[in-house]
Amino acid sequence: MAKFQLEPGETLIGKGQMALHQRQFLNTKPFSGTIYVTDRRACFYISMVGLEMDLPISDIKGFSVKKALLTSVTVYSRAGESYLFTGFPAKKLQDWLRQAGVSQI
Repeated sequence: MAKFQLEPGETLIGKGQMALHQRQFLNTKPFSGTIYVTDRRACFYISMVGLEMDLPISDIKGFSVKKALLTSVTVYSRAGESYLFTGFPAKKLQDWLRQAGVSQI
């Protein structure tokens, strides 16, 4: 299993430990991993599994924020996929995405 690596000339904007919530049957299950936002893409890496999300910035439609007990950030792809993240760096994730040129929707 390969570790996350920057591509040549790619710049890391931010990274942090978060949980990706994925639908399984009727519920969602959180998977712990590391989110990476670069000037070219947003990736979520689960150490036991590998890359779970690898979206070029141009393929990201936008992101939304929901504040309840936990702040969650949902990243939307232009292909119609959505990725829900929670964790301590949720506020930082919003800033990283904005720095990469992704807008809040």
